[in-house]
Amino acid sequence: MSEQMTLREVIPPDAKSLLTFLKKVSQQSDFITFDEMKDVTVEEEKVALDAIYQSDYDEMIVAVFDSEIIGYCRVENYDDKKAEFGVVVDKEFWNNGIASYLLEDTLNWALDSPLNEIFLEVYKNNSIAIHIYQKYGFAVESEKEKTLVMKKMV
Repeated sequence: MSEQMTLREVIPPDAKSLLTFLKKVSQQSDFITFDEMKDVTVEEEKVALDAIYQSDYDEMIVAVFDSEIIGYCRVENYDDKKAEFGVVVDKEFWNNGIASYLLEDTLNWALDSPLNEIFLEVYKNNSIAIHIYQKYGFAVESEKEKTLVMKKMV
């Protein structure tokens, strides 16, 4: 058994592992939902991951430990200059700096992309996530009833 985590770009063969990961983490926290993904097939996810892999405006970095996805960070194209951002880590691996590694790697990718801005929406009661986003330069742009919209220029 390896004791090393690696970060890498997601690829279409990761589809089944990614769907398994998303289902698992959606059960660990109220901050993650899986409802819109529950009917996605592995083949559909492969097509989606290939589109991400080929895109200049989208990116997904996965954290892998012992051949299993334990986290990911996603930049999803909103328009030619903006993209939505998100990071998820398996609860078993919280407090190990994995979110920071994923954020740094993905933000470095964004600096070389055509994007000017990345934004995210985070629950107001998710103070740990808000703290890490602020640590990496995200600022609150607006508030909704239960969430904050945060952005960062890249």
